[in-house]
Amino acid sequence: MRLVTPLEMMKLEDLANQSGVTYDIMMNRAGAGLAAHLAHIATECGQQKILFLCGNGNNAGDCFVAATHLAEQFEITVCMTSGIPKTRTAYTKYKLMKHVKVLTDHAQMLEAVRAHMMIVDGVFGIGFRGDLSLPVKELFAAASENPDRQIIAVDIPSGGSALNGTVSPGTMHCNVTVTFGAAKTGLFVSPLAEHCGALLLVDIGIPDEAFSALQYPINHIDGETIRALLPPRPQNGHKGMFGKLLSVTGSRMMPGAALLSTQAALRCGVGLCCLASDPEVCKLLVMQSPEATLHPLPVDANGMLTQNAVPEIIRASKNASCVLIGCGIGQSDEVRAAVRTLIQQIECPIILDADGLNAIVSGIDILRRAKSKVILTPHPAEMARLLHCTTEEVQKDRVTAAKRLASRFPNTVVVLKGAGTLVALSDHASINTNGNSGMSKGGSGDILAGMIASLTAQHIEPEHAAQIAVYLHGLAGDCAAAEFSKRAMLPSDMIRQLPMLFGEFE
Repeated sequence: MRLVTPLEMMKLEDLANQSGVTYDIMMNRAGAGLAAHLAHIATECGQQKILFLCGNGNNAGDCFVAATHLAEQFEITVCMTSGIPKTRTAYTKYKLMKHVKVLTDHAQMLEAVRAHMMIVDGVFGIGFRGDLSLPVKELFAAASENPDRQIIAVDIPSGGSALNGTVSPGTMHCNVTVTFGAAKTGLFVSPLAEHCGALLLVDIGIPDEAFSALQYPINHIDGETIRALLPPRPQNGHKGMFGKLLSVTGSRMMPGAALLSTQAALRCGVGLCCLASDPEVCKLLVMQSPEATLHPLPVDANGMLTQNAVPEIIRASKNASCVLIGCGIGQSDEVRAAVRTLIQQIECPIILDADGLNAIVSGIDILRRAKSKVILTPHPAEMARLLHCTTEEVQKDRVTAAKRLASRFPNTVVVLKGAGTLVALSDHASINTNGNSGMSKGGSGDILAGMIASLTAQHIEPEHAAQIAVYLHGLAGDCAAAEFSKRAMLPSDMIRQLPMLFGEFE
């Protein structure tokens, strides 16, 4: 599924209009598609009456077209929450409506909302900014009073940002969102994602050539994507065929990061996995995961890397097909110096996570000296440190933040974690939408880093390894939440889901 920002959607519509698919044609197709979905929902729910809440923009125009189509079969009421339409195309469709009851009085609209069990939210579209007005909030609150009421959003739930997924107070939780032309990035980002319900896409005739003109295409990662990317496991395979991962993770105060990332890596099928860490961490791991090999390293009094460990790691990396650096290694001057040296001298792909990322914040240009691909896996706060901005700025436009970092270092793959995890390169990105808030616990990121590293070690293209890992990571989180609840699930529960998930995909 193609995803676009609001500005890109405007560009697509403009290009379509120039190609002969006029704005009028696109609105007619949007309205007809909306009507078809609404008719199906109404029939399934046994509803004969449909209420439209309309604003004064083009979103309302789509509703007017749909209302006209539906008026022959259903009792239709249209509430004009913001007065007469302001755009020429929408106004034309408003004047063409027939056999439709139109309300303009707020008290009458409130009464109508409470009298209907199927309500269509067409107040604001993807260009919405700011906050919902008090009258609109009141209408939405009345619509939300009955949990059995069917609420269908037109293009986007009114009050939501189609860019970054933020929501204005009062935004309704919808059962279904019918969007047009292409899905909008904000629909897949929390908290807006939780307001959308089922997502249905209507083709409005935008030509493929218009999509090709987008400078930074974004695609949705789904099960079909993963099946296409996950290579088959040869029957005559041996451990040497499936790569060797060197995992430079953990420290005396954070052994769990090494354990979780290593166990996740092993479950994702790497042929050999070697943990290079504090000797005490190595002792703990061998009791939990005897399948891993160990490389105890010279450490300081706190069990963190010293410069003396660097030559040993570099020698070990010569036999590795991927190196994971960062999960739980801690922060010190020696750790930072060690990480910077390793980035410049390791010749296979590197996954840089957590403290590995923190080690380069003051000198991120070191990434230009990497000899192979580097996969960066920041959460929003780490991304803010890398970009020298605020976490709020990152979350305000996650796509731009990921693109900004990936474009600066073309040899990197950026995995911006969070609700709607992004896998970004310099010229395109993918977004993952499964997963849940139960995964927001220490250790989840270590598991993802281990998964990405394991798949990369198996000679899968780093971008594809990241896409596979973030999807299966989110899916494992959903399975763990279903079994243990979001509140009670632990990151380690996600690792236990991986055998079942790989079994399904294989």
